[in-house]
Amino acid sequence: MNYLNITKGALIAGIFMISSLSFAQKKVETDAALALQAFEKAQMTGNMEEAKKQLLKAKESVDIAATNPETEKSPKTLFLKGEIYTNMLFLKMLQDAEFNKNVPEDAKDIAVKAYKESYDLSNKYDSDIQNSVNVIKQTLHPLGSAAYESKKFKEAGMIFGVINDYNSVLNQVDTVYIYYQGLSAELDENWAQAAEYYKKCADMNYKPNEIYRATAMAYIRGGQNDKAMEFLKHAIEKAPKDKHLYFALGTIAMEMKDDATVLSNLNKAIEIDPKYSDAYYNLGSYFSGKGFDLRQKAGDLPPNAKKESDELLAKSLEYYGLAMDPLEKYIAIVPKDLEVLNSLVKIARALKNPEKEAKYKQLLDAAKQ
Repeated sequence: MNYLNITKGALIAGIFMISSLSFAQKKVETDAALALQAFEKAQMTGNMEEAKKQLLKAKESVDIAATNPETEKSPKTLFLKGEIYTNMLFLKMLQDAEFNKNVPEDAKDIAVKAYKESYDLSNKYDSDIQNSVNVIKQTLHPLGSAAYESKKFKEAGMIFGVINDYNSVLNQVDTVYIYYQGLSAELDENWAQAAEYYKKCADMNYKPNEIYRATAMAYIRGGQNDKAMEFLKHAIEKAPKDKHLYFALGTIAMEMKDDATVLSNLNKAIEIDPKYSDAYYNLGSYFSGKGFDLRQKAGDLPPNAKKESDELLAKSLEYYGLAMDPLEKYIAIVPKDLEVLNSLVKIARALKNPEKEAKYKQLLDAAKQ
């Protein structure tokens, strides 16, 4: 027996076997691609039964390719897997119970992971993946908006979240959709989730004039006052010259009726930006509101409660005094705000300042014209 010939024969047979296995796996990958093309063609012609059949066939082939060492890290297999599972996710919306049995609960996560791995492994399918992600966003955005307009806030938040999941494939974060998720969660009264999304926006400095307050308010409405204050104080430590942070903390303190914190933080915001009209407005409206409430209480007291009534009126004048200056500075920036001009007329009258009462009455009359 010639040992060398046996060895050569075994080697050739082994090479042939390996080549056959590799060919078989590549064929499975090709089968997935062909079935996906057949699905797309059937879908375009409106033959949804054939489309479902071909998509399930594509899934069967790509699942085999994705579990074999020869092709599991192939950018093509991963791209096809992202395409196939994404299409399954969309077809699931047709509510076909029989088809939906074949759609995994985590189909979206599987699709996103496969797309991302393909995108990171190779540049070969980058443009295809980018196009797919853009189509997904263009498809989902109006669905999310429609759900939001229909007050289906939980559904809207989920759709906006899916958009951002697909954005992550391209290593992108779209703060607009995180903000929409926060809004949806807030309107659904899911305060913890709203705070989480708003905080992400705050960390990326998105809509700073309102996002810090929105984050803190979500914490407060969720019964987490300490988190609200901690969030804002920590943010101020990182950015001590950010007027929006002091504004947010002062505004939150208004909700908590903490006069000292309202004064110190809104005044700090004004110190940073002397033309910060929103800070002047909040400061003035907060204290004028407190003064107005006390005057109403005094007016509701019986005639024999004069001492208590006088005390309430005296305190109301203190609050009006605190309100006058910021409201005057606000109206110097926003001269035609009828509500504020009307308040200034009443405050000046209560403070027995006829000159200012006449001045703001004249400005009010002019602004009405």
